[in-house]
Amino acid sequence: MPASKKNRAEETQTASTSAIVNRTLRTAVSPLLRQLGFDKVDARNGWRWLDKSVWVFNIRAVGNYFAETTGWSPGSVGVWLGVYYPFMPADTPIKADADGRLLPAEHACHMRTHLEAALDQRRWTARLRNPAERRRADTWWVEPDGSNAAPVAADIARAIERVGVGWFERQSDLATALREVEGERDCLSKFDRAAFLAREIGDEARWRRYAERATTEAVGAWRKIYEPARYGSWELAGVRASVF
Repeated sequence: MPASKKNRAEETQTASTSAIVNRTLRTAVSPLLRQLGFDKVDARNGWRWLDKSVWVFNIRAVGNYFAETTGWSPGSVGVWLGVYYPFMPADTPIKADADGRLLPAEHACHMRTHLEAALDQRRWTARLRNPAERRRADTWWVEPDGSNAAPVAADIARAIERVGVGWFERQSDLATALREVEGERDCLSKFDRAAFLAREIGDEARWRRYAERATTEAVGAWRKIYEPARYGSWELAGVRASVF
């Protein structure tokens, strides 16, 4: 079969698989997200707006390129969670809905993680050539005909309850989120997020420390972005002071 026809056939199959998976996700996952307080939900996405954070839920298929490279079926899915903090600068423009509520993509969130499958998927993954792919837990195998979509959706729902809820809650407690960020490896992103979290919870000492480390860590063109003015002025008991 010519490559162009093969690609069109694969795209048609993936679209059909996606429709089947979406139906099961609307049955098993969407109601759970609404129960957990998500305000906007569709088959593969959800947003919950809180005072100082936005919870983001996203399911996406691995796609044909990943499938060809690894041997996973193209309709297989990963589940990603993110928390976006409106009080932090955005690296990319953030869309909003008709009511002005932010709709950040998962990849634009300040805190990110993924869920893992608890299903026994060895009947499919055992035939993969790469041992690392056979051990992969961050992906749910979905058969091209969608025949296993229901157990996949049910397992995703269980993973949300088992891991996702607690993770979202920890990231929305800003003091807890700051401690988690402090546990990451030292890098510009860590210092930047820690500075804004510290400022938001009223910890001046940590705000100063991380703002200074961020501006010191920034090199080259990044210095124009991560300059002292990015972190503003400290306002506490009527006293104003710059970062330095």
